[in-house]
Amino acid sequence: SGSDFTVAVLIGGDSSRMGTDKATFEVDGIAMAERVGNAARDAGASEVLLIGSTQAKAKKLTGTWKKDAYPGEGPLGGVITALRAASHNNVVVLSCDMPFLTPAVVTSLVKGLADAQAAVGRTDRLNWLCAAWDTSECLKTLESVWKRKERAVHRAAVLLDVIEVPVPAVAVRNINSPADLEPATDE
Repeated sequence: SGSDFTVAVLIGGDSSRMGTDKATFEVDGIAMAERVGNAARDAGASEVLLIGSTQAKAKKLTGTWKKDAYPGEGPLGGVITALRAASHNNVVVLSCDMPFLTPAVVTSLVKGLADAQAAVGRTDRLNWLCAAWDTSECLKTLESVWKRKERAVHRAAVLLDVIEVPVPAVAVRNINSPADLEPATDE
């Protein structure tokens, strides 16, 4: 049905600041990538893909592993890999380092695709690794931009009709180092 959608979690990112693999780093006893996948499943995703890293790492997580077609070349390659691999036309692509992601955010991104080719989460800035894509509308454009050596998701997306979806900052807060999990002090 039209409501069926895939969520792809990018698990291959560089984790140098974390000191350990970001995707399997545990927050409250659950790997960060697993927390993102759980939010996706709670939002009704009928397929969860794990993009990048290695099959061995992915085995610790719940989902279907897909090798990144362009490892080490940044997240746009992961987005393209996800859109090609997904069983459904509507695909939400998320970075694995948002352990507080909520099902409501995933749902709102999917809903945004009713009015646009892509829907991106907005806090005080656009969060391009918290976005939904209409594959039939987006994939060829992203691939052609890739061929021209563009590697930034936000610059590739300029060519698409994009809707901005407000999301709570905490839900898309990136955890890049263990210190990021310490309680926030007043700025």
